[in-house]
Amino acid sequence: MNKLFLTAVAGSLFAFSSCTQEEVVGPVKAKDNCYISFRAGVLSRVNPDLDYTSNPSTFYVSAYANSHKPIDGKLPDSLFWDEPFYLMGANLYASTSNQKWPSREEAEKVEFFAYAPSLEEIQTAGLTQLDPNDPNYESSRESYIHGMQFYNLCQDGVALDPLNQEQTTFAGVQLYKGFKLGRFYVATDISQQVDFITAHIAADTPSSEDDANLGVELKFRHQLSNIELRAFSGNQDFNIEIAGVRIGRPYTGRAIFNFCDAEGNLDNPDGGQWGISKNPQRLPVQYIYSAGDEIYRMGQFNDMNGLTTTDHTAATSAATIMGRGGNAMVLPTKNGAWAGESNPWIAAKYGTEADGKDPKPWSADSEEGDMYFSILLRVTLRPTGHEVNTAQIYPYGNNTTMNVVYIEKEKNTNKVIGQVPSKAATIGANNEIVEFGWAAVPIGVNWQRGKKYIYTLDFTDGVGIQDPEDPKPGVPIIGGGIKFSVSVVGWDENSTEIDVPQEY
Repeated sequence: MNKLFLTAVAGSLFAFSSCTQEEVVGPVKAKDNCYISFRAGVLSRVNPDLDYTSNPSTFYVSAYANSHKPIDGKLPDSLFWDEPFYLMGANLYASTSNQKWPSREEAEKVEFFAYAPSLEEIQTAGLTQLDPNDPNYESSRESYIHGMQFYNLCQDGVALDPLNQEQTTFAGVQLYKGFKLGRFYVATDISQQVDFITAHIAADTPSSEDDANLGVELKFRHQLSNIELRAFSGNQDFNIEIAGVRIGRPYTGRAIFNFCDAEGNLDNPDGGQWGISKNPQRLPVQYIYSAGDEIYRMGQFNDMNGLTTTDHTAATSAATIMGRGGNAMVLPTKNGAWAGESNPWIAAKYGTEADGKDPKPWSADSEEGDMYFSILLRVTLRPTGHEVNTAQIYPYGNNTTMNVVYIEKEKNTNKVIGQVPSKAATIGANNEIVEFGWAAVPIGVNWQRGKKYIYTLDFTDGVGIQDPEDPKPGVPIIGGGIKFSVSVVGWDENSTEIDVPQEY
């Protein structure tokens, strides 16, 4: 997965004993002033110390002498802009391009603004929203790239808003000059999503070489929400296998991140603010298991040797169903639960006036919502003896009422080979094709940045309703709805989880 690449760092904090090349492999020391270096970690809300065991391998920094704010109406020049800093030692970061502290006469303080991953990685993730097979792909890609002119940190000649949007199109946020990062788009393939972290500090210009060698401490904060789904089933009549997850209609685009408020102040405790468009892009994000994943099983199964295994039949044995795609990283989202059959046609694929299935329009000011989770699953009868294969009861035999996904797997294991186009596809001699269908659960959310939301889905009493993308959205599948509990923790906290039962 292409989250933010983190590097394990062992040992205590490392400090340069001098500014010479022996300590950092990089440029030769200039005659005056030491190189700027950083110590960095992800900030914990419970423990004021930084987490030095999972740090970014590279981050990007812009710096301003004294302040980023205008003086007599003129914006200051940056000391350097969007400069990569690399992990050079035990939690010590340096650049390879001679970036040095100014003298104290030139600046008493230096403001540093940092983020990770790179803008190229953020852009690449956003472009995965586009379908390369779409005949309009090239024009859509050009439009995306034009809008994704990310980092306008008080730079001359860079448009504040390249698409000429009014400030009022962003809910509750005013843009400050060029001091922003945007637009931000979330990858619709969970495995291609990135973690986005930022940090800011106004550091005193060091008065001695020893002070400079300690490195400036950057406290990074996660700016996205982290979503994990887990599952179990205590049903005694049927087994469930899972091969994918979908998060329906979170905010996925047209967002701008502001490091400061409308007046240019930087005292926001969260390190900045998101400007979410009043008409945000909202696409499902998903991950279908691929090579290297194992199908997740809930129930009692027999293998080819007649041995019986019991998998994930109680809440205590629930485990992640996110597969190798990892947890989803999404923009902070607030929206109500999908109404199911009361408002079935929320999927653009089927909700059109032409076919008589006109969806209710979504509004940021409306209490009605359309959020849901959907699980790619297969339901079979539980064996009564030593049967290896039992009757499939979902997806149904008549596949005209749902979208079926065909997964090639090894016959004797749960290992996924990959997705195939149909039941008749050519596959390996030792493999087989199994059918999966989407099953949805409506859910209301209020996801905040920097927090991890763990949803434990309970399939004991039912399998949910048909997905919004299916031809018959909202129709109950088997039994009652899926129950779930949710626990919320700070992303980087090690606190006790509190379950809040909710049912739909």
